[in-house]
Amino acid sequence: MLRKWILLIGGAALTSLILSFFFVNRASEDPMLARKILEQAESGTTEISLSTLTDFDWEKASVYGPYTTVDVIEESLNVEFKGSINGIDFREDIFLLVFAKGNHAIKTVVLSRKVGNYYEKNGMLTPKNDLLIIKK
Repeated sequence: MLRKWILLIGGAALTSLILSFFFVNRASEDPMLARKILEQAESGTTEISLSTLTDFDWEKASVYGPYTTVDVIEESLNVEFKGSINGIDFREDIFLLVFAKGNHAIKTVVLSRKVGNYYEKNGMLTPKNDLLIIKK
């Protein structure tokens, strides 16, 4: 009986460990932030301060245009990227804003090109250098 319990607990622990490799440090999509950025862009704003819109801790971010691959994101942010890139590697109708903290991407924001193209002002985005530029 004790042996069965040990095997059951060991199996559950092993399963939890395996699942954590897939879900821990995974970048989650933030559709609410995407909506806030889109609303400002549609109202004519051309510079958006990301720190005023984010409710999570981040250290750096970058915006990626159409046809960007995961390898490019990982190399430019110097992070491990786990999560969805929403097909940006083959789509031309979106930009992807990726936030990172430490060595991991933590949030992604899908930005529609309907309102324009998105760029960083003065290089890599940080909480102190947080202006996202929209060119129509």
